[in-house]
Amino acid sequence: IESVYTAGEGALFPYTLVALERGAQCTVVERLNGAAPIVAGITEIVTAENAAVTFATEQNLSQNVQAFFTRVAAPGKDSSVTLCLAELGSALAVTSVDVFIDEPGADAYLNAFFFPGETQHVDLVTTIRHDVGESQSQTLVKSAATGRGQARYLGNIRIAPHAQGTEASLRDDALLLSPSAHIDSVPALEIGANDVKAFHGATIGALDESLIFYMESRGIARDAAEKMIALGFFEPVIERFPTSALRDRLRAALEAKIA
Repeated sequence: IESVYTAGEGALFPYTLVALERGAQCTVVERLNGAAPIVAGITEIVTAENAAVTFATEQNLSQNVQAFFTRVAAPGKDSSVTLCLAELGSALAVTSVDVFIDEPGADAYLNAFFFPGETQHVDLVTTIRHDVGESQSQTLVKSAATGRGQARYLGNIRIAPHAQGTEASLRDDALLLSPSAHIDSVPALEIGANDVKAFHGATIGALDESLIFYMESRGIARDAAEKMIALGFFEPVIERFPTSALRDRLRAALEAKIA
């Protein structure tokens, strides 16, 4: 299923509800574009037992837009929810994601990337709440900033005291492509149980000069080398997005921002 929202002159308030019955499977791709001054959206995802849903959003709004989104998911028993978020456009993009794991055997996969440039600002907060044991979650976030782009990512994993047997991970990597760019990364774990596997990691840095030197020594111009490295940096998260058409659009959008 593909939903396309085009923001016109007035404000846009998209609302998406995804409700899956037992054993159902569904993939939803949300595309956001246009130039409304304000866009504020809500997504709710609920599944019954043994269901699987993938929800992907491609936010490519115009540079004058202020965008605010709330995404909430609650997978059922032995179900899986995959969220894929691409924040590429708008002057300001603020998104909160909450996944409530209240049933055993539920899996949650959260994949996101953002790339503020010029004077763009991105603010992303994700929280995965493990309130039962024998569940799993994986969070992968990639970000880059160029020009005077600014961003902040707050990633939370909360494991309740009775949620034994939980497995959870969070990985966040940020790349600064100009001296004036800035990204804050704050990963956090709140672990109340003692029989769990949980970890988080975060990196923030510039392009690897040794890798650029190696590529230049092989006859690749510096600009081309920097572009190849930056595009390759995002590939681990892009490959987790559904459909080849969406992945191709995301790669093209990133290439345009890096150029």
